[in-house]
Amino acid sequence: MIVISFVLLVAIACSGNGDILPSYIKPCTLGDGFANCVKEQMITSLPYFTKGIPELNVPSLDPVNLDDIVIDGNGLKLSLKEAKLHGIADVDVQDLKVDIDEEKFSLTFIANMSVTGQYAIDGRILILPVQGHGDSTIKCDNIKVEIKSKLTHVNDAKGEHFKLVTPNYNYQIEKTTFAFKNLFNGNKQLADATHEFANQNWQQLMDDLAPPVIKQIVRTCVKAINKFFNKVTIDQIVLGYKPVD
Repeated sequence: MIVISFVLLVAIACSGNGDILPSYIKPCTLGDGFANCVKEQMITSLPYFTKGIPELNVPSLDPVNLDDIVIDGNGLKLSLKEAKLHGIADVDVQDLKVDIDEEKFSLTFIANMSVTGQYAIDGRILILPVQGHGDSTIKCDNIKVEIKSKLTHVNDAKGEHFKLVTPNYNYQIEKTTFAFKNLFNGNKQLADATHEFANQNWQQLMDDLAPPVIKQIVRTCVKAINKFFNKVTIDQIVLGYKPVD
C-alpha cells in the first residue's frame, strides 16, 4: 500500500518528463489539500496498480511474494515456503498523511488478506500434538495496519530525493482461520480436530506467525518505494516543491 501511494506521485513525475500519463491519474500540487489529493488518487488508481503497469515500471502487487517463514519455539516448529500474500487489491485506506516539512509519512489501512504456501509443522499447538506438511492457506479477517516512517531528503548528482528510513508499524487482527492439507498424513479425524482447536485458539498461533509476515510486508514496501525515489528528484514528484537552500 505504501508503494501504491508513492507510485502515484512517481507517475505524476513522469508526466513532466514527456512520458504518457494514464488518464486515471491526476496530478497533485503541494499545499493544504496535498495529502487528500494523493489519498483520492490512490483509491481511484488502486485496481490498475495492483495489476501492474508495465509502461511505468510498476510490478503486480497482488499477490506479493514473501520470504520463507520459520517459527521454532514454545514446543512448535512451523515453516512456510513459497509463501504469497493475497488481498492488497481490496484494501480499505483509513488514513494517509504526508508531511514534507516535518519529514513524516503515515498510512493506515484495513484488509482481509490470506497467505498461501507450503507448510511443514511438528510439535504442539498449546496442548494438542500436530504434524504434517503440504499446501496451506491462512486467512486473516480485518487486519488493521498503521505504518509510520521518517521521510528524509538525500542528495546525489541528479538532485534531491526522498528516502524512507526507520519505519515502524502497529497491527491488529480480528480473526484468523487455518487450513493445512495432509495433516497427520491425511487422517481426516485428527486433521478436523486439529483445525477446530487451532481456529479456536488462533491468537496464540498468530502471536508467533503474524510479526514476521507483517515485518516482511513493510520491509518489502519500503525497499520498493526507495527504488522509485532513487530514480526521480523531489521537484519531479511533488508539483510546487522548492528545494531547501
